[in-house]
Amino acid sequence: MKKSSYSFLSKLGNKNTIPKLVCGYTLIEIVIVISIMAVFSAIIYSSFDASRAKSRDQKRVSDVSTIQLALEQYFQRNGLYPTDLNGLVPVYISSIPSDPTNDYTKNYFPITKNSGSLNCISYQLWTKFELQNQYLDSKKSFNSANFPLPNNMYECGSGHESAKINVSVEPLVYDVMP
Repeated sequence: MKKSSYSFLSKLGNKNTIPKLVCGYTLIEIVIVISIMAVFSAIIYSSFDASRAKSRDQKRVSDVSTIQLALEQYFQRNGLYPTDLNGLVPVYISSIPSDPTNDYTKNYFPITKNSGSLNCISYQLWTKFELQNQYLDSKKSFNSANFPLPNNMYECGSGHESAKINVSVEPLVYDVMP
């Protein structure tokens, strides 16, 4: 048996003539695959980032709606609106909702008919968006066209300096006014 196996190897000849099987990838192939994966992941990440921004904007709309509901409940019970949002806590709302990123605030501006009065008969409530929202832009009541105050209306109370917004400079504003 040894003799036959030896003769088989002798027929193959020199060991340098034995073909080697090449397994693996070249450095260029690996770099190309990694660069393609990087491009795909950048595209996917950017689409997820826009989706997350839309989700945060929807949360802001929901928070403003929650505050608006609490303001209306306050008005039904008291016949006027509070001078600030802290007047709603804890009876009408457990706490003022916080922004998902803490970069944007909910602005509340109580309005009265008499200058210097604390009898707030209306309000303006708004927050800013991260992205343009065509649906809300098309709704007349969800833009800041009514800002600044209508004729014969005044700021109720004091300390509402944040109410001075410039709609032309800050177009991504979600604004409600009863």
